[in-house]
Amino acid sequence: MKSSILLVVALLVLPIGAHALTVEDAVRLALQKNPSVKASLYRVEAQKNRERSAFTRRLPQITFDYKYTHLKEAPYAIFHYKGLTLPNMPPLRIPQKVKVGEHQDVKWGIQATWPIFTGFYLETVQKMERLGISVSSFEEEATKVDTAFLARKAYYDVLLAQRNLETAKETVDQFKAHLKDAQNYYEQGLVPYNDVLKAEVALSEAVQRLTYCRQHLETMWVNFNLVIHSKELSKHYPLSFSLEERLMQPVLGLKSLYELALSHHPEIKAVRKAVEQARLKIRLAKSEYYPQVSLFSRYEQHGDNWLANNNDYSNRQNFLVGVKMDLLVFDWFGRRHRVLEARSDYLAAEEELEHLRDQIRLGVRRAYAAVMVAKENIETARAALSQAKEDLRITKLQYSQQVVKSSDVIDSERALTNARNNYNNAIYSYHLALAALARACGFVELKGLNSEKGQGL
Repeated sequence: MKSSILLVVALLVLPIGAHALTVEDAVRLALQKNPSVKASLYRVEAQKNRERSAFTRRLPQITFDYKYTHLKEAPYAIFHYKGLTLPNMPPLRIPQKVKVGEHQDVKWGIQATWPIFTGFYLETVQKMERLGISVSSFEEEATKVDTAFLARKAYYDVLLAQRNLETAKETVDQFKAHLKDAQNYYEQGLVPYNDVLKAEVALSEAVQRLTYCRQHLETMWVNFNLVIHSKELSKHYPLSFSLEERLMQPVLGLKSLYELALSHHPEIKAVRKAVEQARLKIRLAKSEYYPQVSLFSRYEQHGDNWLANNNDYSNRQNFLVGVKMDLLVFDWFGRRHRVLEARSDYLAAEEELEHLRDQIRLGVRRAYAAVMVAKENIETARAALSQAKEDLRITKLQYSQQVVKSSDVIDSERALTNARNNYNNAIYSYHLALAALARACGFVELKGLNSEKGQGL
């Protein structure tokens, strides 16, 4: 544990160029600096705040309101008083205007509202948001699994590009040597001039291949720096891992890998929690059948100035407490359809979980088969490489004795180059297949592939 902490500190403090990176170092850098991983961390934090927000909705809410109104005319009320009465005439009614307010009308109040019963709506929302934390956490872990795979692939891509560049350089050197031999034999009159021409054409093709390999290696370095989120895209690092390392390491059987993947894969865990969320949506929809009950209390002031503390016509202040209940009686079966919709979404989520299980099994099977094939290909490619080296040795010897033509030497050189590239590709494919198998099983580290407990999680 202490050595791991020191390694991380060294990676963060010391210049990266001074430290020879292993493939595990590349994975750690990617997990620390890759924007996708950072974004997933922020999504987890956002979901935690959504859960906290859902909890606060169950607590009393305090609101303040202020209303100012300016009237063109002061409000008044009209009262009718009985006046004089004459014989055979109805009594006279005299209207009387009475002022009941001022030109300014100000009202403000503070109110507290506490939801007492919401048909389990608010409780269900909080549970769903709490499950959302688990979903986002598992999605974060899935992002780390993908990022670890991309870091390993980028690392192996650089190694393969370096090996291919070395092979291209060796091929150029071999064709230069063959061209020199052909020129010497031609000057001695032992071979025709077209042997020299064939050697020159072969050398030109090798030089073109060397140029391509150089550019391809630069592209792979840019890709590697993007994965570890380095600001210097073209920077080269010393790598302390060789493609020949850790070949043929033990891997769990297919049945054990199935069980580990189905029980520990973060995508499976995330979808399981999503299924629970979908089930809670049914309860959420059913909450509309219950009454919504809330308790409220309010203090208010009403007056004719900015503070509403002067009122000559009515109550200057008041305090009230009450209970409010809302019950939806009939909505043309809208609630029923919403419940059925939530139930269908839940069943769909269960089927999606089953489909994901199938996809996980298929992904593990494909990756496992790729590892097995890569193991066999390594032995085949190694044998072919040894045979190609021996064939070139014999062909060169025969050419020096004028038994074979220049084209035979060129063919042997090309065959050796292909054998080297095939061998490099074979061991590259093996390491990449192992990384893909770890990804298919949901492991960040490769050691989970040979541990029954799945320590790679």
